[in-house]
Amino acid sequence: MSKKNSVLSRLMPTPQSEPEALQLPSQFPNLVTEDRHEGGKPMIRSAESSQSEAEQLAGSVASLAAALSVDGNASDQPAPTKKKEWGINRAAGSALGKLSEAFAVENELKAVKDQMETGQTIIEIDPQVLEASFVQDRMESTDEAIAGLAEQIKEKGQLVPILVRPHPNVPDRYQIAYGHRRVKAAERLGIKVRATVRKMTDEELIIAQGQENNARLDLTFIEKARFVVALESRGFKRKIIRDALSVNEGDLSSLIAVGSRIPLDIIEAIGPAPGIGRPRWRTLMDLLQDATRIKRGRQILAETDVRDLNSDARFRALVDRLQKKEQPKPQSWEDPHGRRLVSIVFSETKCTLQIDQRPEPDFARFLTSKLTDIYREFEAQKSK
Repeated sequence: MSKKNSVLSRLMPTPQSEPEALQLPSQFPNLVTEDRHEGGKPMIRSAESSQSEAEQLAGSVASLAAALSVDGNASDQPAPTKKKEWGINRAAGSALGKLSEAFAVENELKAVKDQMETGQTIIEIDPQVLEASFVQDRMESTDEAIAGLAEQIKEKGQLVPILVRPHPNVPDRYQIAYGHRRVKAAERLGIKVRATVRKMTDEELIIAQGQENNARLDLTFIEKARFVVALESRGFKRKIIRDALSVNEGDLSSLIAVGSRIPLDIIEAIGPAPGIGRPRWRTLMDLLQDATRIKRGRQILAETDVRDLNSDARFRALVDRLQKKEQPKPQSWEDPHGRRLVSIVFSETKCTLQIDQRPEPDFARFLTSKLTDIYREFEAQKSK
């Protein structure tokens, strides 16, 4: 064995296997760890600084190799002087120290990466790289609600982090499981949002999304109904949907019935209606069982005086108007002289004509005498 190998074997025992190089995911470009080797105090070290240290280590190892470089066999070389041995030992010790430190940094980065992937670490993310969940659970929040939340975050900070996953299809982006309103508030403030990053399947994401909102008790009945129908339309099994909302089969069936039988545009025109529960939504569902009623419902919700009400009041106005028997509006017919002689009222089952006999006393008798001829003409028109 050469003197170089002999010295190395004494100073640097051969490892059992090469340590696996840590590959940081591209979605964690600013990952940092705490290094507590300097005076016992925390020092933030980035992935870039770890790379720099690795380069320094490479230089130290190269220096060590140069210091140990001996040409030929050991038997052909003169014995090293004490001064040279001291220099070799010093170089080897320095290289070993840096090697040990680099391994420690690598292990720390691996640990942080594992923590992030299992949702144990909170990081700050730019709202611009966040995308909404693939299923919307909450109806659109008003500007006033977002402004109020933004003011609260400005005063007290974001107390609860959102939950996201690395986007399944787009690199360097994330998909939100819950916390959509907090993201909008942070975007309004121009700040990053605190988030927990966790690898999740689609099923795990919607369970987390539903259970978080269910625990906070801030999804209304109709929002849950929309959420359930959207999940079912995407092919999720009912067990997954029940787990997401923590409901039994009977409650789930009721949510699906209301959410699927009331047209979506009518639901959205009404809004979340936080004060309206399942019984009254089922009443509305029963009132919208034919095309005529659905058309009438859309007309009512489009009226300015109804549209300007809050969500609960819009719901009540719609139900009240649908339950009342609509009084038909009368029409009129005028003669060539501009005299209003006939008033006509259509309903669902009949038509009523009222003839004012004051301007033309004989017109009513003349008209009734012509009914047979008029009907024959009507039949002739139908047969063409």
